Amino acid sequence: ISDPDPTVYQLKDSKFRNTSICLFTDYKSGVNVSKSTDPELFIFETTALDMRSMDSKSNGAVAWSNKIDFECSGVFKENASYPSSEVPCNAKLVEKSFETDMNLNFQNLSVIGLRILLLKVAGFNVLMTLRLWSS
Repeated sequence: ISDPDPTVYQLKDSKFRNTSICLFTDYKSGVNVSKSTDPELFIFETTALDMRSMDSKSNGAVAWSNKIDFECSGVFKENASYPSSEVPCNAKLVEKSFETDMNLNFQNLSVIGLRILLLKVAGFNVLMTLRLWSS
């Protein structure tokens, strides 16, 4: 993606509804992240992801609060787009659409099985060598 627009994503705790997290992504490095004096608002400093393979950088900042009425719009000073309310950012929706790859699971089990077999063979060789030396 070349030159993406800054975007703010807000995640809310669906269970307790008192924790809210804002992720501010893809903004220019000169943008100021507001310093809040609110003791219930926590803001991480700006982080930069340098993607050398794509010859681009992506800046991000994270803020969270335990307030019930916390909104991301007042935290960041940059004009950013907000995802529409029609498509909520909900972890449960991601879990429902997540599918595992059966081939990958089989390959993982095969590797674990081969490691166990290798350890058994190595242990058997060590025991037979020690028995041969002792006699």
